[in-house]
Amino acid sequence: MNSIKYRVKTITAVIFAILLVAMTAVSCKKDSDSSYKKYIGEISYDASIYAMSMEKIEDEEEPGIVYREVNDFNNVINTADKPVLLYFYSSNSIDSAGVTAGVEDIAQKLDGKLLVIGIDIMQHRDIVTRYNIMAVPDFAIVDHAALKSGFNAINYDYWTTTDVYNWIIEQGIS
Repeated sequence: MNSIKYRVKTITAVIFAILLVAMTAVSCKKDSDSSYKKYIGEISYDASIYAMSMEKIEDEEEPGIVYREVNDFNNVINTADKPVLLYFYSSNSIDSAGVTAGVEDIAQKLDGKLLVIGIDIMQHRDIVTRYNIMAVPDFAIVDHAALKSGFNAINYDYWTTTDVYNWIIEQGIS
């Protein structure tokens, strides 16, 4: 009789331990809703903060870069599972278009390894101040919500987006 009670207690303990491990594994599983993607909205080519996203474009054979409005900048950089390239530009500058095309190329080349976010400095001076941006266009890399490196365009007499790409690679992103 004691042997049966012992076996029942042992089996109950083993089942309880298995359930406890299973529940712990489920509760520790990363919630897919915690992804930065839930803070990125609809396609918008006039948003003052946008994420460049490589996607299949309607009526195109190859995927390309689309701009998606960033609904919550702080949550995007806090939950991003990859480094974030911040591209600071001015909507008042006609020179931005050429640089933006080069940044799109960077976003394509480093798709899946880097999230590219464009920020209009005319609309988001608080972010400009936070990252100590002194000239535009300029760039900063944020990793796990912390500033990893700034390009500091003001320190260059002349630079191209190839220089920016090489700087990104020097930061260990490739």
